[in-house]
Amino acid sequence: MTSEILIGIGGLLLSVLTYFAGVHRTEKRLSKDERNTRIQKVLDKYMNFRRANYTSGLDGLQKAGIATLFTDDEIIELIDMIIKHGEKNPLGRYQESLSKVGLKKFFDFTANQNINFYDLSAEEIIKKIEAA
Repeated sequence: MTSEILIGIGGLLLSVLTYFAGVHRTEKRLSKDERNTRIQKVLDKYMNFRRANYTSGLDGLQKAGIATLFTDDEIIELIDMIIKHGEKNPLGRYQESLSKVGLKKFFDFTANQNINFYDLSAEEIIKKIEAA
């Protein structure tokens, strides 16, 4: 009798664990899909700017909505995708210094401060971030 109860409890526990594993897997997949959608939206806007010869570089990234990305990793993935489309690295010569200050931090700061890249250089912006 007790072994039957233990088997029943074990089966119930296995069912619950299987359910939650499936929920976790689904949430993880949806999160990855949302991440890819965010990156793709910014990529599409940036590439449209490039095709129209409207803007590029840091200004193009800002106008394409790079601040909507959540992490440095998402930004790095976006940059890699832009390069794979045959474009120059939009971070240009500032890549190393921007990586040190943090790409997400840099682009959030420029978006929140409405910074125009034609008015300030990346070095000046980095100094403002470090001073803050």
